[in-house]
Amino acid sequence: MNVDDIKMVGIDQNTPIEIRERVAFNKGVDVALNVLKKNDLDEAAILSTCHRSEIYFFSESKSFEDIIDFYIRHFNLDGGFRNYFYCISGLKTVEHIFRVASGLESMVLGEDQILGQVKESLMTSQENRASGKILNKLFRDAISIGKKVRTETGLKNYSSSISHIAVKFVESVFKDLKGKNAFVIGTGEMGKIAIRNLILKGVNVFVSNRTYSKAQKLKSEMPEIQLVPYSDKYEQIAKSDIVISATNAPHYTISYDKFYSFYNGKQICMVDIALPRDIDPKIGGIPGVKLYSIDDLKRIAEENRIEQLNAIKKAEEIVLEGVNEFNNWFKAIKVEPHIKKINIYSNEVCDSEFDRLAKKLEKMTDKDKENIKISLKRVAEKMANVMIKHLKDDALIMDEVSFCIDGSEVKT
Repeated sequence: MNVDDIKMVGIDQNTPIEIRERVAFNKGVDVALNVLKKNDLDEAAILSTCHRSEIYFFSESKSFEDIIDFYIRHFNLDGGFRNYFYCISGLKTVEHIFRVASGLESMVLGEDQILGQVKESLMTSQENRASGKILNKLFRDAISIGKKVRTETGLKNYSSSISHIAVKFVESVFKDLKGKNAFVIGTGEMGKIAIRNLILKGVNVFVSNRTYSKAQKLKSEMPEIQLVPYSDKYEQIAKSDIVISATNAPHYTISYDKFYSFYNGKQICMVDIALPRDIDPKIGGIPGVKLYSIDDLKRIAEENRIEQLNAIKKAEEIVLEGVNEFNNWFKAIKVEPHIKKINIYSNEVCDSEFDRLAKKLEKMTDKDKENIKISLKRVAEKMANVMIKHLKDDALIMDEVSFCIDGSEVKT
């Protein structure tokens, strides 16, 4: 067992959106995990968000190519997609997931949503019995590091989601949002955040969701919003100044043909923050329509990033501390079998030496025998603890120590 057996294959926001949406697991994580389990991976976990699709795995025998092959088969991709995947192993993987959970690898630096997504990834892997001792520890530590970064650095002061950035982006287009009519499609977490931010800007917010009951529930939480039946969404788009779409649909929910048939030439700003995308990109070519995707929001996200440099430095220090602690833990579990052998060996030595001593001192009372046995155990335990400490401090001597222990015999 080696720390380099902890591996990850994936893509992130640096990959074009057209590629990312092809490898988004969405609601298919359970199926994918069960297929991975059948491929003889010791452990596996999938982190799938609008910005990244990553498979973490622990295996001595399986290679990066095996996982890339899985991606190709699972999503029915052609061979050209292979060039988009990045692969890392060992402590680089540990550092990566810690940075991801901390929001350091997010397009919107320090965003909170990713922490919940890492938690969900761990929970899903555990429910499917795909993860085990190593990945469970890795993801739990990532969650702890993510929380620590947010509470001990200034990073959380800048924390915002892609939905927040979307509203900020729209504000840069219109300058003043007060009194504008905005139509938000989708009442998931991203949709809710966008709605809250629009309300705070004095915008008239209209909301639609495929499941109307979910929209009604949201109205009970935010009475300021006005509900629109999902079947009437094109009529509402034509009346709106702003459209933000954030559904979880696997296909376009706003088609070019239907949009064009309702469009009346009104100036409209549309922001598609869904992945896969909700809005047919061809709509952006219609005069009067300004259509932006997640990738177009990077400019504002980068402006935020400049203000966070000091917080980033502190956050990275916390991440590296976490990596070192995980590495120490991994070294410790690597030597557990050797520690067990040491303890067994020391107990055998104590027992054999006590038996030999008892034969020579036949007149000892039971109390004397008990005291001598306790003393022998203490001496053996102290000596064993020294050896165990060295094992934990330096995993490089494990093989040599293993050889010595395996070759030892208790002589009487």
